Amino acid sequence: MYLLLIALAGYVNFQRVGGKVQLSLIVTSLALFIIFSSTSFNSTFARPLPDETRFFTSWVHACFVTILLCIGFALVEDELSEDRKFIGDFRQAINNGQFELLYQPQVDESGNLIGAEALIRWNHPQKGIIRPDSFIPVAERTGFMPELGNWVLDNALNTLAHWRNDVSTRHLTMAVNVSPDHFLETDFAINVIRKLKLLEIAPSNLKLELTEGMFVSEVDDLVEKMNVLKSAGVGLALDDFGTGYSSLSYLRRLPFDQLKIDRSFVLGITEGKRGESLAKSITQMGIDLDLQMLAEGIETNEQFQFMLSCGCTAFQGYHFDRPISLEDFIERVKLYPM
Repeated sequence: MYLLLIALAGYVNFQRVGGKVQLSLIVTSLALFIIFSSTSFNSTFARPLPDETRFFTSWVHACFVTILLCIGFALVEDELSEDRKFIGDFRQAINNGQFELLYQPQVDESGNLIGAEALIRWNHPQKGIIRPDSFIPVAERTGFMPELGNWVLDNALNTLAHWRNDVSTRHLTMAVNVSPDHFLETDFAINVIRKLKLLEIAPSNLKLELTEGMFVSEVDDLVEKMNVLKSAGVGLALDDFGTGYSSLSYLRRLPFDQLKIDRSFVLGITEGKRGESLAKSITQMGIDLDLQMLAEGIETNEQFQFMLSCGCTAFQGYHFDRPISLEDFIERVKLYPM
């Protein structure tokens, strides 16, 4: 009975953080319950309890397990009610225009502005600005990422359409993060190409950023979609490179144009030779694959100069600018050299 409770607790925690450890705990607990409940074990040193004691302890165990089971159900209900509340808030946020895009500038090795990454924020009426790491996991769990991804993509493309009409912005690229659920939709690539044609946007102005975790499964389907987008001229970037599951064999097969070095490697260069060597090796790996290297999370000129010496040709981070509104971004365009 206690093994079932452990499995239930593991399931609740798996819904929050996921991971193979939690999943293995659930499977192991259920398997042991089946084995112990359907198999008779005897040992030579075991002594049966007196009937009076067994009567008392059976009630104690039954009551205790029931209490723990009720607590487990309450935790599951709390988790589900939180998701239900999110669904209601999410619908309201979409209908009332509570989501907004911020734009973080990306520059080249000379400091010239080359584009921006579109970053979503939730302007909640009670909670204020909510960062994506607070609501994206819930959106993924409740199946709302394709809808949210379409909202981001549509708004980013509308911005690109406006930039096309201005000589100071028509050369800029727009980087958009794409979730696995969104990218794996059957008509994702076709819809992106159709929207680009409808808005008369050059496909090369759009850059879709994918994460390494997407390539654990469904690799053939992913490669097929990537090749369709690549053939149409859309840029493809691998985000947070070095933190996930990529291998050289995968990278040779995937039609990326750019690798974004994760900020953790950039921060690591201040920790000594080992951090510097790792950043250099990661950058050289991308260069050897004939890919553009973008270092994100640049916060100081020292980091900028070091990653520049490693061979990076594109940069992003607070050293250049924080994520800002579209109006502020247009103002910043006037400050950057062309």
